Amino acid sequence: MSYLTYFFSLKHLFSLRPPAMSQRALIILAVIFSLFIILGVGAKIALPKIKDGLKIKAFRRLYHCGLTIGILGLIFWFFAWQGVALLSARFWLLILAIIAVVWLGLIGRYFYIEVPKLRKDIDNKRKFDKYIP
Repeated sequence: MSYLTYFFSLKHLFSLRPPAMSQRALIILAVIFSLFIILGVGAKIALPKIKDGLKIKAFRRLYHCGLTIGILGLIFWFFAWQGVALLSARFWLLILAIIAVVWLGLIGRYFYIEVPKLRKDIDNKRKFDKYIP
């Protein structure tokens, strides 16, 4: 528990020369970023099976998000593992986490808010067009 308070302290997060990460932290980061890549690849694999155009757009966004965050995260992980001074600074991890949360939030918003709204608009247009010769 003391390691977590140390890891998330402001002095440690914004240090340009952070100490080496522990082996446990490196393993956890590698697993998290690998899961992002698996999420992206899984979305790409599921893409041809989806017949709905609106869901295809959401899965493409998920594919790009997963691969981008996963690859950038593994690049950060490599620099943290090697102990490169500026490139292994913890604020890069904080920036990457903020980007991931915002990006996944926008994908979720599109999938759960905009897609039903667009479906409703399409259904209303079909009902209206049904009576036009």
